[in-house]
Amino acid sequence: MFGRRKKAQGDAAAESAEVSEATAQPQEPTSETPEEPETAVPAYDRSSGPWDASEREVPEDDPTYVDVGAMIVHGRVGLDIQIPTDPESGVATSVVAMGEGSAVELRAFAAPRHAGLWDEIRPEIVAEVERVGGKVEEVDSSFGRELRVEVPVQAPDGRQGVQASRIIGVDGPRWLLRATFMGTLGETSDPDSLLEQTVRDLIIVRGDVPMPPREQIPVVVPAGAVRAESPTREA
Repeated sequence: MFGRRKKAQGDAAAESAEVSEATAQPQEPTSETPEEPETAVPAYDRSSGPWDASEREVPEDDPTYVDVGAMIVHGRVGLDIQIPTDPESGVATSVVAMGEGSAVELRAFAAPRHAGLWDEIRPEIVAEVERVGGKVEEVDSSFGRELRVEVPVQAPDGRQGVQASRIIGVDGPRWLLRATFMGTLGETSDPDSLLEQTVRDLIIVRGDVPMPPREQIPVVVPAGAVRAESPTREA
C-alpha cells in the first residue's frame, strides 16, 4: 500500500503575503450611511491541518508516511491509498484514499501568494455542476466553505441514478488542496472519520519550482503504490 518516501523539505522560497494598509481616513458613521454587506467568507483555520512542508518534519525512518510528490500522506490501519493514472500517458492524475465505505480524491494546485483561490474556484465548480444537470449547495463545515454536489449518473445496467459528493478546498502558502469525498462521506461529514483525519494530516509539498496559479502540482507514483484507473468525477 505504501511506498518509499523522502523527507519533507521546507519551501525556502515561500514568503508571507504582504498586506497593504488603507491610507484613507475612516468616516464617522451616520444614520444616512448604509452598512456594507458581508461578502467575504472567513478563511479556513489550518491550525489542525492540512500542513505545508515547512510546518511539519517527517521522521526519516517512519514507514507510515508515503511521499507522492505533491503531498505526503500519513498512513494508518484501514487506509488504502491508490494513485490513478491517465490510461494513455501513464501520468499520475491524483491521490485517492479509501476506507470505511468512502473515498477521497486529493489534488494540490499552485496558487498565488495571497490566499483566496478556493473562493475563486467555487463558483466555477457550481456553474459546471449546473451545466451537466446536477444540484449543488454551499455550506459551512469543519473544513470551511464546502460544496455538496449531486449529479445524474447512469449505472452499468442502464438505470439512471444520482452520485453525491462533497468538495472542499483548503488554501495554503502558494497552494490549494482540493479534496472530493465520495461514498458515505460524500453525503455527510464526519470529522472523526478515517478519511477526514487523513486529509487533516496531509503535508503539501509545493516546492520552489515556478508554476502558474491553478496548475496541478505533479503526483509521483512511489514504489509499491497501487495503480488504478481514474475514478468517475462529478464535474
